[in-house]
Amino acid sequence: MRTKFYPSRLLIAAAACAALAPISAGQAPSPQPAAKPPAAEAAKPGQAGAQQQQPAWRLTVSKEQPRTVTLTAKNARAADVAAELAKRLSVPVLLSPLMQKQRLTLEFENVPLEGALRMLAPQPYVDYEVRGETGEQRPVAVYLYAFNEEPPARDAVVKGTEEAILIEGDTEEGTEEYEKRKQKEDVPLRVKFDHNQLSVLARRQQLNAVLFEIANKVDIPFEMKYEGSELVDVDFNNYTVEQVVRSLPANVRLFQRTNLTNYETTPLRLVLAPPAGPQQTTKD
Repeated sequence: MRTKFYPSRLLIAAAACAALAPISAGQAPSPQPAAKPPAAEAAKPGQAGAQQQQPAWRLTVSKEQPRTVTLTAKNARAADVAAELAKRLSVPVLLSPLMQKQRLTLEFENVPLEGALRMLAPQPYVDYEVRGETGEQRPVAVYLYAFNEEPPARDAVVKGTEEAILIEGDTEEGTEEYEKRKQKEDVPLRVKFDHNQLSVLARRQQLNAVLFEIANKVDIPFEMKYEGSELVDVDFNNYTVEQVVRSLPANVRLFQRTNLTNYETTPLRLVLAPPAGPQQTTKD
């Protein structure tokens, strides 16, 4: 029997073996997916997206009066910006639950504080302390709220240690007979509060008694930290509470809240503090 040879088939088989030989020897790797960028390889699952979305923001507040604010923020957490603002102002900045979840993308420069707060939240409020005589006004608390939210409690930040109680007056006060007699007499102290306007007439009256009567008419707490006996003479007609306080001695303090959406002002508390000079009688 003769053996037949098929040269073409042998050549193909040999070529196939030659092609497979480098794989077993490890000389050339098989094709792989394209390599990830070095940054993506270094990042752990879930970190790359967080790094790309990390907000960038910068806040500055002037030290001189009036205070101005500069802010550059892109997708920044409102809570973070508020915390930095509180640090710069040295007053609490409180956010409503809804505002706690918000993010800010803003850019403005040297904007007065109240204008800046109006850009930070739809419904901002500020509690102020107003000092007598000098009329100096400084913020003591800031609130950033959203529309249609209940406003912060009146004593959310402005809290007193105690309220003064003065026992004086006529036992017939409030009766029709008393009111008729009052109109005829030269009453040494008269306070009227109507449509947010105060009219005060006092002739040589103790300051604490005048303040107590004002607070009583306005329906706000009166805190007496100083039992001064100084006498005052005042005569005001249709003043705001703030205007009255600005016209009284420097140790009188008015705390009030301003709604920065409509600039409506609400008195919160009236305080008689010890004078700046030598003190006489101070309550413990």
